[in-house]
Amino acid sequence: MDKMKPRIALVIGCGGLKCAAAIGVLQVLEAEALFPDMVVGCSGGAIFGAAIAMGFSSDRMIEALAQIWTRDTMQKLDFPSLAKIALPKQIGFDDQIGILDDRGLTNGIAKAFGAKTTFADTVIPFHCLATDFHSGEQVILSEGNLTRAVRASAGIPILFKPVECDGRLLIDGGLSDPLPVDVAIREGADAIIAVGFETPLSHSFSSPMNFASQMFNILVNQLFYRKFAFFNLAYHSEIVIITPQFESDIPLNDVNSIPFVIEQGRKETLKHLAHLRQVIASKQD
Repeated sequence: MDKMKPRIALVIGCGGLKCAAAIGVLQVLEAEALFPDMVVGCSGGAIFGAAIAMGFSSDRMIEALAQIWTRDTMQKLDFPSLAKIALPKQIGFDDQIGILDDRGLTNGIAKAFGAKTTFADTVIPFHCLATDFHSGEQVILSEGNLTRAVRASAGIPILFKPVECDGRLLIDGGLSDPLPVDVAIREGADAIIAVGFETPLSHSFSSPMNFASQMFNILVNQLFYRKFAFFNLAYHSEIVIITPQFESDIPLNDVNSIPFVIEQGRKETLKHLAHLRQVIASKQD
């Protein structure tokens, strides 16, 4: 009697451009004929998770990333938002605030995946994590418009405006869970490969964007440390956590670093390959 193939989930946490390491992870998995049965992503991980779920090749993923994180994405300011921040009593203040003009990010995601693409168009089931701005609750997006869901999940607060989706105002998924392994567990995964990132912090700041990013990174790092410790303790037998290391942060628009980031993901996955094989084998017994 043939052994049942375990359901494998690939979970990609938040990490901005460092999430390109997931391409290196996938390359190792494919070489081992270990193909994910589901993909879960949040924040930057939602972008790569969606690309993997759509069946993009490595080259196409890199091309998609170049469309999303352009120079304009991180340099064009949202002047109406800045006016609200500077003159809240005179102009009025609301929850549609973002230092950066988010049209570059939104349009880049639409170009990469197709503005009308839905979750039903993926070749692998995909779950995208965002955070409800008003309640702080984790919001799992698994149906409807894919582009809008990815944009909501990748919307770093303060830098980019929240996104309205199904009557809820959504912000970056990393704020409620920077490594959403829980989603894969709830979806019935037998073995989980979780790719998570610690973000090195800055010691100098040259712009409001750098300052806002530092606050976000401090919070997400602390959440990540706690999730990492919990899953290592409670689910060590079924979860392989891969954490590519970087000595300094990788700027979101530093597309020239993508080959290096991919290689770091590949190298780190190879270190865990023996454990991964054991996990897969144990789930086939």
